[in-house]
Amino acid sequence: MHRQGSDSRGGTQSGQAAVESAIVLPLFVFLILGTLQLGLMHQARLMTKYAAYKAVRAGSLHNAHVEEMEKAALAVLLPLVSARASGAGGIEYIRPVGSAQEFSTKWNEVVTNQMPGIPLKYAEVTVCGPTREDIGSSGSELDFDDPNNTSPSGWRESERTKLRVQVTFNYRMFVPFADWVIYHTARGRELAEVLRTGKVKAAEQSKVSTRRFAGAQTSESTYENAAAQRIYIMPIRATYTMRMQSNFYLNTRSLPESNECVFPFSYD
Repeated sequence: MHRQGSDSRGGTQSGQAAVESAIVLPLFVFLILGTLQLGLMHQARLMTKYAAYKAVRAGSLHNAHVEEMEKAALAVLLPLVSARASGAGGIEYIRPVGSAQEFSTKWNEVVTNQMPGIPLKYAEVTVCGPTREDIGSSGSELDFDDPNNTSPSGWRESERTKLRVQVTFNYRMFVPFADWVIYHTARGRELAEVLRTGKVKAAEQSKVSTRRFAGAQTSESTYENAAAQRIYIMPIRATYTMRMQSNFYLNTRSLPESNECVFPFSYD
């Protein structure tokens, strides 16, 4: 009788341990995966800041040419650009660029700066300033070395020859499960109750088709369509300012009428 009771208690403890493992193990695995993915996103943020510097430097030398700035930014971000493996159920992976040959091969694959099947650029550059209002001129060219521009009477006028840009790196997360959770958490969607951070209000939910994702200029539906293909993209942004070293050609590469960047800039 004593032995049977001992066996019964042992079976109960074994079952309890199995239940505890079933609860704790998934959370532990997610903790590891989530930490890895967040660490990689932090690396991407630092690289995006450097890409913004390289982009604005290229723009200052090449008359604020957006395509040249995007190439400069993409070259910096190339080690973090991922792709989808071919075939059904292909996983997201990053091709290394440890040598000049590997860099050249990968660059040729993404030189168009366009994601396959998704209307998004890997690296997108937006000119924050100067704007047409800052320039205050209808001429075809703005001389960056003109004393009237380099020695203005006020602070606002001093911004005429300073190029301000925003780089958006559309970062494709690739750590399984963690990418899905982080993506939906960032977008405020309803998740399983144990992971939910709050419900989206009905009034807000009705604006899904017109709302911008974290202030992005790209429609939210673009990120949703990518997520439907199990490609989870987080836009990471950085800005940089640098004095021009070449002239603005206002008739061929027009400046924006107003600041269209996510990060606002005001003279008030």
